[in-house]
Amino acid sequence: MGQKIELKTTSFNKNIIFDLNRSLSGQDGITYHNIADASLHDEVSAQLALKLFKYSQDIESIFIQSNMVTVNFDKNLGTGIDEFSKQIEDFFLYYGEEE
Repeated sequence: MGQKIELKTTSFNKNIIFDLNRSLSGQDGITYHNIADASLHDEVSAQLALKLFKYSQDIESIFIQSNMVTVNFDKNLGTGIDEFSKQIEDFFLYYGEEE
C-alpha cells in the first residue's frame, strides 16, 4: 500500500542530497539535529527524519526543504548510500512488497 518515492542521489564528502519526486515540506525547510528534535514535530518531514535517525547513529543533521533531503554524516558513508536511498524510497509504503 502506498507508492515508492523515486529519487536521485548526489553525494560529496560526508553529505548526501536526495532529490525526490514528491514534496515533503514547505519551501522554508527545516533542520533536524537529532532524534529528539525530530520526535517533537508531527510533519511528514519530521517523520522521515525520525526514521533516518533511528536507522543510523552516524547522522549529524538532516535538512528537508520541499522535495530535497540533505543528510550530513559524522563520517563518509561509502557504499551505505544505497541503504539510505531504500529507507526514503519505501517511506510511504505501509506494507512490504507484494509477492
